[in-house]
Amino acid sequence: MDDAGAAEGEGAVPVRPPLSRFARLGIPLLLYPLYAALVFLLVPADALFYIGLMLAYIVPPVGRETLIPLAAALGYPWWITAASFAYIDITGCLLVALNFDLLLRLPYLGPWLERFCSGGHALFRRHEWIRGLSYAGLFLFVLFPFEGSGGVGGTVAGRLLGLGRRGVVLCVAVGAITGSALYSFGAGALFSQFSGDIVQTVGLLLCVLAGALVLLILRRLRRGDALSPAGTMDEEE
Repeated sequence: MDDAGAAEGEGAVPVRPPLSRFARLGIPLLLYPLYAALVFLLVPADALFYIGLMLAYIVPPVGRETLIPLAAALGYPWWITAASFAYIDITGCLLVALNFDLLLRLPYLGPWLERFCSGGHALFRRHEWIRGLSYAGLFLFVLFPFEGSGGVGGTVAGRLLGLGRRGVVLCVAVGAITGSALYSFGAGALFSQFSGDIVQTVGLLLCVLAGALVLLILRRLRRGDALSPAGTMDEEE
């Protein structure tokens, strides 16, 4: 019996030990200062702008649909903008995917994540096709500027959909890279058409900012409706 047990032990697939809490929390957090170091190393003249842009992106409610056109209007290279937003989205995805239980217990951030989950349920009620498409739906959710989309929002949405952690990280990464590249290239190409006329450039930028403000107000109103008692009763039913 000992020989049989030894044979079974030899043929068994070794199980990788789970990452410690220190590694799960430390690795994603170290990626943020690493981004700052890379920006200062590669584009020192534009480093402060991109670091400020990423800080504005990390702190809600401003999203990439506002910040990417802003970078394009100011003439910054589209590929650096795209790489920056994709990097921050993927880093945020790793942080939430590996530490969701811990983040829920933190003050301010925990209640925000709970409200975000409530908003996610309301979003999926409005867009049932996302739930039906599973991983493909999560990719499209991150790709397009839905309410709460992005690295953190995509990861929470993946949890609400019941998807595996590795699949969620992969979908968020591919969606973030694709979406950031499309938005940055498109915004850069659009603003380049008006680069010779300062009046048209400023006018287009003001239109983008006005549209972003309207979108932000609509999102706040929808979020309020989703968290109202009536919305809660509908969810319970």
